[in-house]
Amino acid sequence: MRGFDLSRYLRASRKLDLGGIDFDRVPDYPLTRAEVRCLTYMMDVESHTVIYLRDLLGTRAAYDPEITAFLSLWVYEEFWHGEALAQFLRAAGQRFTADRTYAIRAAADGGGTMVRAAKRLASRFEPNFVAVHMTWGAVNELSTLSGYQQVVAGTRHPVLVELLTRIIKDERRHYAFYYNQSRQRLDGSARGQRLVKWALTNFWTPVGSGVRPQEETDFVIGHLFGGDAGDSAVRAMENELSKLPGLGGMRIMTRARNRALRRSPVAMHPRFTHVAASIG
Repeated sequence: MRGFDLSRYLRASRKLDLGGIDFDRVPDYPLTRAEVRCLTYMMDVESHTVIYLRDLLGTRAAYDPEITAFLSLWVYEEFWHGEALAQFLRAAGQRFTADRTYAIRAAADGGGTMVRAAKRLASRFEPNFVAVHMTWGAVNELSTLSGYQQVVAGTRHPVLVELLTRIIKDERRHYAFYYNQSRQRLDGSARGQRLVKWALTNFWTPVGSGVRPQEETDFVIGHLFGGDAGDSAVRAMENELSKLPGLGGMRIMTRARNRALRRSPVAMHPRFTHVAASIG
C-alpha cells in the first residue's frame, strides 16, 4: 500500500461525478432481488457515516489536524455515495419512506451514549486509542471496497457497474488513508499493536452491524462472500491487513463470515445468486 498524499486528496475531493450515467436506462436491465437487498444495505450504511464521524470526533482523534481534514471530506464523499445508490434504486423501482434515514439512525443509536462515553474515557487515558480507530477504519473501508467489487463481479447490469466503479475509486482513497494512518501509528509501538489486535479480535463486527438488523448483515455477507469466490476475497483482505505491524495472522473476517453463513444459509441459495429477476 503506497503512502497517502493528504494534500492531493484535499485538493481533488469532490461530490461523486455522475456525469454520463443514464439512470433512465436502469429499468432496461435485470437486477436480482439479492442485488437490490445488498444495494439497499449499502445505501443505508453510506448514509449512516456521519454518525460514525460524530462518535470519532468525541475522542482525541479530533485533536489531529490531518485526521480531521480527511474526515471532513470523507463524510462528504460518503454522503454522496449513499445518495447515488438511492438514485439508482429509485430508478429501479424501489421506494423508500421520507424518514428512512432518521428511523435507521435513531434505532441504531440505542445505548450509544454509554458507548461513546466509554470511548472518550479510553481515548483520554490511552494515546494509542487513535490507532484503534484508524485500523478499525481500514478494516471497514477494505471490506466495503471488496463488497462493491463483489457486486460488480456478479452483476449483469451495465449501469450499476459504471456507478460502482466510480464509487470504488473513492473507497480506494479512503482505505489508503486509514491504512497508512494505522501503519504509522502501529510501527514501533508494541503497546499499540497489542491494543489494536485485542480491540479488533474482541469487538470488531462487519460494516453495518447495528445499523441494520442482524439478518440483513448476515444476508449481505453470505451473498457477497459466500462460496469459493467470497472465500478468496476474505482471505485476500486478511492477507492485506496482516501486513500492518503486529496484526499478522488475524482472522476476524473469516470468523465473521462463517458466523453469518451459519445464521443465514439462505443467502447462498441459487434463487438469490443465479436467477435474475426484474425489479420495478
